[in-house]
Amino acid sequence: MRLSRLLVMTTALAGAVFTGACATSATVTQQADARRLRVLERSFHSFVATPLERVADVERATATLERLRLEYLDALAKTHEERERLLALTRLAELHLDLSARIRRVPYPGELNVDDRGSFDRGLSARALPLEATGLSLLRQVLERGEATAVDNRAVKRARLYLRLHTAEALTPEDLDVLQRELVAVSWRAPRSLLDTGRIGQRAARR
Repeated sequence: MRLSRLLVMTTALAGAVFTGACATSATVTQQADARRLRVLERSFHSFVATPLERVADVERATATLERLRLEYLDALAKTHEERERLLALTRLAELHLDLSARIRRVPYPGELNVDDRGSFDRGLSARALPLEATGLSLLRQVLERGEATAVDNRAVKRARLYLRLHTAEALTPEDLDVLQRELVAVSWRAPRSLLDTGRIGQRAARR
């Protein structure tokens, strides 16, 4: 009887230790996933805060975007938590959409007449459109993954807001609430180029 009771106690203890170890391992994994994205945040905000004053700046920004894209894809490949994956995908989308919006607003060089300004804007649009298309595609991936995994976190809500701004859909009360909260957010801030004007993509061009 004692041996039987000892075996039961030993088995229960082993199970508790295993459960505790799994919980600890899961916590460590979550922390590692979150840390990867936090490390990239400084680079992200430095990128979106860099002004584009001339066409030559667009070339440099595009090269920086490519480097950051690879870093986010690497973080995405190593991430286990679906919420963190959605955050990474949303940041990738924002990188592309932000640069697209800023390219469209590069100042005119010198004194240009109306025709030359139109030509200049068309050249900028040709550079911006592929970035915009990539960003919108990534936003749709965020919504699809969120729906498939039943996750409706901040990243998903932001992606939904961006897409509605892009298509000029009427914003729901929930969208307006998300927009107001994002405009005053301190952590994981949205690029001002995408929210300040309330426009995304071609609708965000200079006015």
